[in-house]
Amino acid sequence: MQLFASFRSPRRLASLSFLCAGLILAGCGANEDMVASGSPFSQALFRNYTDLAAQAAAAPAPQAMESSGGFFSDIANIFSSAPENPADAVVDAFREKANRAAAGEEPAPAPAPNDATIQGVRARLVRAIAQGKEGFPDQAARAQADYDCWVLERGAANLAGDAQACRTAFSTSLVALENAGRPAPVRPAPVASASVAPPSAAPADYTVYFDLDSWSLTAEDLAVITNVINTARAGGQSRITVVGHTDTSGSAAHNQRLSVHRANVVKEALVDMGARRDAVQVSGVGESDLAVQTADGVKEAKNRRAVIGLQP
Repeated sequence: MQLFASFRSPRRLASLSFLCAGLILAGCGANEDMVASGSPFSQALFRNYTDLAAQAAAAPAPQAMESSGGFFSDIANIFSSAPENPADAVVDAFREKANRAAAGEEPAPAPAPNDATIQGVRARLVRAIAQGKEGFPDQAARAQADYDCWVLERGAANLAGDAQACRTAFSTSLVALENAGRPAPVRPAPVASASVAPPSAAPADYTVYFDLDSWSLTAEDLAVITNVINTARAGGQSRITVVGHTDTSGSAAHNQRLSVHRANVVKEALVDMGARRDAVQVSGVGESDLAVQTADGVKEAKNRRAVIGLQP
């Protein structure tokens, strides 16, 4: 099995001025010359929602994503009505929020669908925004924009890739907002034991650590994951396993879900760096496999981790 996919560039938001040149009929000019007023938070919301609207407007329409059936198929398409583009409603929603923010309002995050996980993180987001929007308006607006991008774009097939990227970004931006202004917690140094192994030895496991009740990755964690990718390229490994773990604080059911979240975030980072999605296997074991044995209800940093293994 091939481990690596073709090169993928990081997600980028297209600039509004570039897109408006080709999207006049779509109403792009509505926000083009608008100057935001209001609080620093509402101004930051305006910038973020404007960028999201531009990005969604640039998504290929459903017909454009289908493979062509040849010359006669193209002629037949001239006489058929184009399918409705599900991205249009998303673009309208982002533009409406951008307009409200430009007028000085602070539009709330999108309502959560009937999904307990999304409802829970939305509640966390609302609390974090209330506490941080005055001192950290850019971080608060970034977290809200990531959330809305994930929730609003997830129902549009031609925006599914962006929605997943926003979900991954939100897992980091929400925790960054929650931790803004707090002293940085003491975390164990990420472990990359394979880096000291002799070239002939089988790759060892790599470990990244997480903050309490978090599944976001730090720059140090990403450096370890980069090391995983580089070692796999050099050694020709075809599979990667990721196992999420937690400490014993919180309920066993919560910790099981949290461990899976951690494993999936590491998987997304590996895929973003070039690994094939189907070559990365993830699982979560909750609090059942502790690195440091503790009693129930103990917050132990070394147990909040994900272990990455390379397989032949």
